[in-house]
Amino acid sequence: METNSSYKSEHSGKLPEPVYESVVRSLYGEQRTLAVGIITMVLPPLLLYWRSGDWAQLLIMIALGLIGLLRIIDSTMFWRAARETLSEGKIRYWENRYAVLGALYVGVLGAWCLTGFARTSDDFVHLMSISVTISYLVGIIGRNFSSEKVVLSQTIFAGVPLIMGVALFTDSFHMALAIFLLPLFLSIWFMSRNLRDVLFSAVLNAIESRQIANRFDVALNNLAHGMAMFDRNNVFVVVNSRFAVLCGLPPETDLLHMPVSDLPDTSGIVEAGSNKVHLRDMIVACIARGRQTSFSFVVDGGRMIEAKFNPMASDGGVMVLEDVSDRVHSENEIRKLASFDPLTHLPNRRFFMGEVNRILGSVDGLLPCAFLFVDLDNFKDVNDTLGHSVGDKLLCSVALRIRSHMPEKAMVCRFGGDEFVIVIPGRVLRKECDGIANLLIEEISKPVHVDGHRLTIGASIGIAQSPENGTEYTQLLKASDMALYDAKSRGRGRYSFYSDELGDLIRDRRQLESELRRAIELGQMELHYQPLVTVSDNRIRTCEALLRWNHPSRGMVSPSLFISVAEEIGMISEIGKFVLEQATLECTRWPEDVAVAVNVSSLQFQQSDVCAVVSAALANSGLSPKRLEVEVTESAMLENINETKATLNRLSKTGVKISLDDFGTGFSSLSYLHTLPLNKVKIDRSFIEDIEVDDKSIVLLSGVTHLARELGLSITIEGVESREQLDILCDKVTVDQIQGYLFGKAVPGPAIFEQLQQQAARTSRQKKVAFR
Repeated sequence: METNSSYKSEHSGKLPEPVYESVVRSLYGEQRTLAVGIITMVLPPLLLYWRSGDWAQLLIMIALGLIGLLRIIDSTMFWRAARETLSEGKIRYWENRYAVLGALYVGVLGAWCLTGFARTSDDFVHLMSISVTISYLVGIIGRNFSSEKVVLSQTIFAGVPLIMGVALFTDSFHMALAIFLLPLFLSIWFMSRNLRDVLFSAVLNAIESRQIANRFDVALNNLAHGMAMFDRNNVFVVVNSRFAVLCGLPPETDLLHMPVSDLPDTSGIVEAGSNKVHLRDMIVACIARGRQTSFSFVVDGGRMIEAKFNPMASDGGVMVLEDVSDRVHSENEIRKLASFDPLTHLPNRRFFMGEVNRILGSVDGLLPCAFLFVDLDNFKDVNDTLGHSVGDKLLCSVALRIRSHMPEKAMVCRFGGDEFVIVIPGRVLRKECDGIANLLIEEISKPVHVDGHRLTIGASIGIAQSPENGTEYTQLLKASDMALYDAKSRGRGRYSFYSDELGDLIRDRRQLESELRRAIELGQMELHYQPLVTVSDNRIRTCEALLRWNHPSRGMVSPSLFISVAEEIGMISEIGKFVLEQATLECTRWPEDVAVAVNVSSLQFQQSDVCAVVSAALANSGLSPKRLEVEVTESAMLENINETKATLNRLSKTGVKISLDDFGTGFSSLSYLHTLPLNKVKIDRSFIEDIEVDDKSIVLLSGVTHLARELGLSITIEGVESREQLDILCDKVTVDQIQGYLFGKAVPGPAIFEQLQQQAARTSRQKKVAFR
């Protein structure tokens, strides 16, 4: 019963197709056996016909013969069809055919019994018919147990008529016989079912075992590692082909069931101190010790193999082999890379830091030194124009020059990119540092020939000294870095020493950064607005929003100072969002014919979704998109022209106006001007600085305004500060709007609101006068 329930629970009564096909094939069995059985079965009715003379016996004989002939024909047809693989539907079709013909056949046997009992009281007729029928039914257990429907149909078709025939004799003995026949038929059913379940469970479990074994074999032989299992007699009981390969043997070598002692001599050598041990001896020793062991060995070709042995509770053990040649090589390379730059072969930053800390300390106290931070000027241009291959060769050449012109005791490090750091141990006077720095700048600035290119770069150097500027690596690095920053800010190709003044500058800048991070939160940021006056009617049609930082102790901090800091510390997107929100909100208070212009920096385009920020500001304020102008500088567009163009197109579709700020100060204005969705260009103040005395300025300005006009763009000129400039502009060029101190400086929101209210009042009075 355990097997029964297991079979039902695991397989749910459905057999795999190959097993099901085997079941149906077993039903049809041998055709010769079927033919002999059918011929044999027609003889008893013939005998009873001879004894009783009952013609019904003759009919039974004929029926058995005809149905038997049909079964033989059916069997022949099945075996012809079974020459090819049968689908599940075909298998079920043939099983049903067999069940129908088999049921008809035994049904005739049952009818034979019923006829014998009904037509005669001859005990021999009764005994012969019931004995033959029951014998046939008992044979079902052996012949047809594999098909549930066949056993069930044949038992019913034979048993029911037989019991009915016995029951025709209503005496107690015949009734008892009829009752006793019921357990017999049930036994036939249960025995067939139990036999079927036992057999099928065994077959299915065998199939499952073969599948598991096949999967295990596939998995084992596809492992990247070699694996073998040994018994207590040092014999391979499980092994994959990879194990042989990693032992230095051909992959086709069959190690299964081979004693370990028979491993060939070419199967690896284990180095144990000064001794060399053969792999087979090491395996035997591991099995004998019976504990976890790891070791490495070398096979032909120099490959390094790592072996791990784990004992099993039943003696023997498992060994796993891994080819670690690449890993060992990588570890060696990593150890090398951990200390030296692979390109210039100079010490790298990590190794250099450890050496500098060693240099700075001595048994007698702190050892003085000079710390030089070298940055190559214009190196990025070489990389961008000629490629990294040329840049790498240039770096190698520079590294060689630096090393060859440094004192023997100096340590030179490639700090990263185009930066080098030099430490000169010992007391180095400022005058000596001057000479070394000048020599380095001179040597690095000499032309270098790389791949047919004559390259000229330069160098800027920051210098710090220990112990004056610090006694630790990080202190000297920061000090020299600040000195380098100072050198580059005063013009490239220079050197600078760290000083306390620079330290003060650093502290002040850090304080400024800290205060800037909280300026918006504390309400210190405010917007001022400068009017743009329309030339045709002398009215303010647009106001440009300009950010101001009203610091409680520093006063009004210039945007030129804190905007660059905001960009460096990643706050420019937050500030840009604040400006857009406040400007659009303020604009809603103005007359509806006045727009607000907001500048968007290049970093805002890179760090935030400008369209989303603009849309949110418009939605929160309720301002119409047509009353907002987004001003973009040429530099912002050139950072990523394709991405910027896509962003501006999305903004333009919402109705927002796009202005090009500081037009003419970029690198290639004309190359992209016609491709962008611009509404306005703002011509930089540099075009009109000398307009009163230089006719060329007028010619240049006329050309720029004519081009913009031909492209259908509105024109605004910035920086108009005098009446004379205004008169010349109105006389010589065609412009739409003027912006500058002549019409007013940037003022807070309430002040510009008052100006706009006064303008609106004047306009209203003029309209009333005109109406009268």
